[in-house]
Amino acid sequence: MKNEIVRLTEETPVYCSLVATSRKEKAILYNAVENPTHKISEFINKNIKFINVHLEKIQFMEKDENGEPTGVVHDGVKTVLITPEGDGIICNSNGIARSLLSMFQIFGTPDTWDGEPMEVTVKQIETPKGRTFKLEVV
Repeated sequence: MKNEIVRLTEETPVYCSLVATSRKEKAILYNAVENPTHKISEFINKNIKFINVHLEKIQFMEKDENGEPTGVVHDGVKTVLITPEGDGIICNSNGIARSLLSMFQIFGTPDTWDGEPMEVTVKQIETPKGRTFKLEVV
């Protein structure tokens, strides 16, 4: 459905805007999700363009100040922005997922963009629990 708010639940743990039908499209999707080219942290205060997104509900283990697992598990969202060139930009930031959901409410989902990429600036912001990322539309 167009302009539907994407909700990741136990019943629908994945949303992907790229409906891959050809072998080439499937390869682009697979490589972007499973072998992403970049991390979102490489683009702080830089502009990027993306044409598709892959959102996947995940669980991750909390780490202490030394990077060691604490045993505490949190729900999160694995997000991959897919560029017009087919590169994947990955992050596990709930802030990016929230930015995308707001973007979808206002601009529609990527399937309604008529092939036009969305250009955004990646912002890193401080929160009471640390840092997160957000997207600012250019």
